[in-house]
Amino acid sequence: MSWLGPRRRLLLALVVAVAVSGGFVLTHAAIAIRHVPFNAYLLVLAVLTIASDRFVIKVPGRPATVSVSEVFLFAIVILFGPAPATLIVAVDGIWISFTQKHRRLYRAVFNVGEPAISTWVAGQIFFAIAGAPPMLQPNAGTIIAVAAVAMAGAFFFLNSSLTAFAIALESGASAYQVWRGHALYLAVNCYAAASLAALAVAGPSGINPEVVGLVVPLLVLSYVAYREASTRVDDAQRHVGEVRHLYQATVEMLAIAVESKDRGTHGHVRRVQRHARAVAQALGVTDDMELKAIEAGSLLHDIGKLVVPDHILNKPGALTRIEYDTMKRHASMGARILTAVEFPYPVVPIVRHHHEQWDGRGYPDGLVRSEIPLGARILAVVDCFDALTSDRPYRPKLSDAQAIEILRSRSAVFYDPSVVETFIGLIPALRSDDRAAEEGSEVLGSVVAGIAQVVGERSHESDAQQFISPLTPMTRCALALIDDQLARIRGVQACLFALDSAGEMLRVAHATPRLREAVASLQLSVGHGLSGWVVANRSTIRNADPSLDFGELAARLDLRSCTSTPVFVEGELAGALTVYLPTANGFSEEQARFVGTLAQQVGLMLSGADSGPRDLAELGVAASRDVAFIS
Repeated sequence: MSWLGPRRRLLLALVVAVAVSGGFVLTHAAIAIRHVPFNAYLLVLAVLTIASDRFVIKVPGRPATVSVSEVFLFAIVILFGPAPATLIVAVDGIWISFTQKHRRLYRAVFNVGEPAISTWVAGQIFFAIAGAPPMLQPNAGTIIAVAAVAMAGAFFFLNSSLTAFAIALESGASAYQVWRGHALYLAVNCYAAASLAALAVAGPSGINPEVVGLVVPLLVLSYVAYREASTRVDDAQRHVGEVRHLYQATVEMLAIAVESKDRGTHGHVRRVQRHARAVAQALGVTDDMELKAIEAGSLLHDIGKLVVPDHILNKPGALTRIEYDTMKRHASMGARILTAVEFPYPVVPIVRHHHEQWDGRGYPDGLVRSEIPLGARILAVVDCFDALTSDRPYRPKLSDAQAIEILRSRSAVFYDPSVVETFIGLIPALRSDDRAAEEGSEVLGSVVAGIAQVVGERSHESDAQQFISPLTPMTRCALALIDDQLARIRGVQACLFALDSAGEMLRVAHATPRLREAVASLQLSVGHGLSGWVVANRSTIRNADPSLDFGELAARLDLRSCTSTPVFVEGELAGALTVYLPTANGFSEEQARFVGTLAQQVGLMLSGADSGPRDLAELGVAASRDVAFIS
């Protein structure tokens, strides 16, 4: 049996033990039944035992069922002894095995052997305590009640424990958990069945007609009523499940809405949700309602950003004081939005306080230490780490090691120290989970965003006249206009970015002489980097960081500030004109307006290029015939 796993070997051993023991008691019952007087009662009770076992009622919300078949089984034991009852339950087990959807030989053996063992032992205990033979008389006294209870207890213990062990070994679950899930209901069912059986057979002829006449209608009525109630409960639980599913879908839709508004955070809330739940469990949170609150809070913690203007939410570079104060409102506004939802678990406090700080200097309420809800403390750490290690329009992402250093430096100042250390210990496993969650799916934002990357070098000509020579006169004028006008600003450099036909990527259509070699093959995703943000938002930005477009290349080119504005050709968005300076905050408002005016002039000139390219994407392709600046 070396090819079997340990659990399968134990299951096989249990089945073999049940088969051997069951074979023994069935053999003994087959021998003993010769001495049992056969009458119509035995036939009727046997048929009722097998037939009623088909009519079971599932306990709502529990992996347990109850039936009235034990009443007839215990009546057979009391009237005719353990032997016929043992053989009858064995026949019933064979019938169950043949009617199962997923038939297995070991299951069939167990379904025959286990009930036989339980019934035989329970019957032996009954008669050992009662001290009387079958076909009891009504004057049996109190001892019969005691014997009936002992019989029910023995049957329940053997039946429930052996079945629980078998299910646990087959499924890998805990035997105790399996047993506990149905023990109470089976115990009550066995006790009631033994009591009714003892009352029903305590008559001069072995059957008490008065009791049977009273009990049978009550059993039928109870069965019908309980079945109806159980069906209603099942329907109600199914409806609750559907509502919960719809509710969860609504929560996820709100999270998607936040992600769609806050460009550059794609996948952020999903990662935060997974990480926050893992940290909560590692910290010992077991309450299901609290875990659900943390999960929902993780998805919806930025819902207040729906009221933050786009130009602030997606602004590259640092926010002004007024802009920052506006951004801070998202925590309290998110709480106000979610208050109307009436969550069954405490989501609102997590959303409201996820920007509170351990030292009390956070917002919106300045809570300190344990005053901050645990879910909010967890979310603050997890949210910070994911933000630091993700590309954003205003800065490139950091490595995990750099983000961990920042978390530790802020521990006991911004964040709960125990949460920080617990989270840091989980990071390797969480990163593995992130990769598994993203595998095989299209993950926007999984590539570097916010940093322009040089993806290759191509041969090119440095002469500007050769760069524009294949183009139409109007197009040449537009490109010459850029170089001529920008030459008026000392140290200025510029790129004219073209939006591709799919509206997803920006490519360099033209660059001033000093940049041409460096920006060959440069591409930016729309919505990422400075120029990508300008195109996505159709807005002008002044004095931003050039590294948002060029990454480390900006430092090598000695570029420290830039202004970018969208370019429209015949009313359609075609790209962006981005101008760079070697001085920080080098553009005055007047110079920024000058760049905007230049972009308008370029767009108008390209609109009039009747015999040439009609948009910047075509302009870039045309230019690439001589100088391969388009990848």
